[in-house]
Amino acid sequence: MHKLHQRHPQRVSITLPQQVFDALIARSLQEGRSLSNLSAYLLEWSLRYEADGLCNGPAHNPPRR
Repeated sequence: MHKLHQRHPQRVSITLPQQVFDALIARSLQEGRSLSNLSAYLLEWSLRYEADGLCNGPAHNPPRR
């Protein structure tokens, strides 16, 4: 797997269930982050956590800022 920090940022478009979108919006407002920044952070955190063998399922939550 390529190291995430060595690549240039890329754009991605995804479709989310309304409930997930609403939760992302609420958290981005709470943390003072843009939706894009929070989404990128959560995806990168998830991939690193899984790669480190620390993930046993979706019950593990990334730290909040």
